[in-house]
Amino acid sequence: DCLIEWCQTHEVECKKLFSNSMQDAREEGRSKQWLCHGKNQIYVEIAKVIFLHDEMEEFWSLAGTNPGVFANSIHSRLDVLKTKYQKQNALLGQMGAGCTYEDLLSNDRTKNILAAIEKDFPWWADLHGWWCTNPAYNNTFSTANVGQD
Repeated sequence: DCLIEWCQTHEVECKKLFSNSMQDAREEGRSKQWLCHGKNQIYVEIAKVIFLHDEMEEFWSLAGTNPGVFANSIHSRLDVLKTKYQKQNALLGQMGAGCTYEDLLSNDRTKNILAAIEKDFPWWADLHGWWCTNPAYNNTFSTANVGQD
């Protein structure tokens, strides 16, 4: 998926899109990332990358002259990914709360569930890397220590 690939190579913009709250910055020991443009401008930049190379001439032509028309499509696609991500997380339930992908993969109770998730939704691991501790995206996230009773 071109959208996931774009996010993998644009870390600062990803933080802006997916969280970037002051609390996240403090917890990660970094300063808050400020961009000179809002999320809509980021959607426009993503649209340029995705649609400039589309097979349909009208799409790449429009992406070159007026990429803003695709901003809502990018936003909608991110919402769809969020919904699918949350649906897959429900399969893990509280077993996956607060766990990294590596934690889940090494746990005998979750690795088979993880395999089924990735078969159905191959972008889950990438999204989990960005969203696992963000309650706006991961509604099973817990601030309790992993393994705590």
